[in-house]
Amino acid sequence: MKKMKHPAVIPLSIFIILTILYIILSLLTGRNPQIDHLNPSVAFPGETILIEGEHFGDSFENGFVIIAGIRPTVSSYIKWTDTEIELRVPDEVQSGRVFVKSNKNSSNGLLFTNKEFIPVIVSGPAGPGEPYLDSVVPEKGMVGEKVSITGLNLGSERGASKVNFSFFSSDDSKFVSCSEVDFDYIEWSDKSISVYVPDGATSGNIQINTDRGISNSIYFEVSYPYGIKQFTQPRGYQLQYGVTISNVIADPVNSIQIWFPVIQQSLAQRNVESVYEPEPLWENYKGLNRYNLENLHQWNEYVLNQTHWFERSAIETDINISSISGTYDKNRELVKYYTREDALVPANNKTIRDVTRSIVGRETNPYIKAKKLYDYLIRRLEYVNFSESDTVLDSLTNRKGDAFEYAVLFTALARNAGVPSRPVAGIIVYGDKQTVNHWWSEIYINGIGWIPVDPAMGDNMSLSDLPVRESNSDYYFGNIGSQHIVFSRGNIDLKKINPDGNIKRKERFYSFQDIYEESSESVDSYRAVWSPLQVVDWW
Repeated sequence: MKKMKHPAVIPLSIFIILTILYIILSLLTGRNPQIDHLNPSVAFPGETILIEGEHFGDSFENGFVIIAGIRPTVSSYIKWTDTEIELRVPDEVQSGRVFVKSNKNSSNGLLFTNKEFIPVIVSGPAGPGEPYLDSVVPEKGMVGEKVSITGLNLGSERGASKVNFSFFSSDDSKFVSCSEVDFDYIEWSDKSISVYVPDGATSGNIQINTDRGISNSIYFEVSYPYGIKQFTQPRGYQLQYGVTISNVIADPVNSIQIWFPVIQQSLAQRNVESVYEPEPLWENYKGLNRYNLENLHQWNEYVLNQTHWFERSAIETDINISSISGTYDKNRELVKYYTREDALVPANNKTIRDVTRSIVGRETNPYIKAKKLYDYLIRRLEYVNFSESDTVLDSLTNRKGDAFEYAVLFTALARNAGVPSRPVAGIIVYGDKQTVNHWWSEIYINGIGWIPVDPAMGDNMSLSDLPVRESNSDYYFGNIGSQHIVFSRGNIDLKKINPDGNIKRKERFYSFQDIYEESSESVDSYRAVWSPLQVVDWW
């Protein structure tokens, strides 16, 4: 007598077979693309290169190529198969790694070199006393890595000299200088220089710019072990603003100092052109213009105006989170400076310490630590346009905060967790050329540089006509749009010009600075009106 099969056997067998097929299919489709060869690996823009490997996918509809941080347009592709991709090198590409992105997976990277940026080898200075570069060690490194440059006639002291690395940009400079704000300069002598690879550097030439002239170029390859940062969707702005001083009651001999915020030149804010009326006494000192108004009269008005034209880009990151190293060089000045407490950021407060400990736990990856703190703030606080909290820390208890409090609290939490961070002050342009003061943050990750973090926008702060994001909380951790305009990063520490002078600060303004106005002791009173920032034009 035959045994009857249990009625559940057939459906169960079908389920098992389908599950096995699904797993096999997932393994096949989920494989990371692999680049084996790049032919040629050295070419001019406009020439054709062939990428050979496997698991690219059958077409570029589900993938794309990145060359030295640049994503070619669709028209650049000539052929795309699972094992070969043929495309033309975009005009704006410099030298750097080539990656293939497919099905949300990323390939290994192979080096591509733009022939236009291969320096001509020279045997010594072009002229007597002119700077000459001989070597760089190591010849390859990531952002934040220490490199040593040797040569001749570099100067016994740095002074105003600069070390320039290649940087992709739409203007003619195509260099990013080592930053004083990031403490990139380590040592400087007439025959050797030590620096950290600056934020934004790409593979290409290194040059030294001194008062004796510009050196020859030597090639340096920038590696991207943890991901890439791109500057996209540039947008042009003309911005105007000013301050009017009037009703001065003072002795005949008097003075008022004005510290005027200016648009910051940066990796994402480039091609800045400015007109100052009148010309400042000090131009762009720590990102500020200083005006010295003397012997002012009661019935006169004193008007200061600034107009800036500039290009602002969005910042987008593509990061391999699991590969990020949790180790920072604690002796590096950047790490020490941007993890400490200061007058603006209460990084060592007990409440901040307790929250950090409970949220971060034993996590060591700095990116994940920062993301956990960012997610905590978004869960903890409800965004409001104007906070009623007496202090930034009170907003944690009140569970409501404005953009200023979100930014300062996130920065404090990140610093306490050992992640270098700084608050950013500026504006957002929205609607019909409207502006609103705004604050956000940046975190520093070795190998990538400064990454934007905007907790208020991540918590669905609403402004009209901003691009719609699939998920604000995901987008604004690591990315930021081209409508964020920067005036200052971190607190600008200023000293009084006159020890007996009277200073005025501004709370929650579009620049972090200790002093906006300083009047001499001979000034009894005056009126200062700071005009709103006006977007005259955009394109």
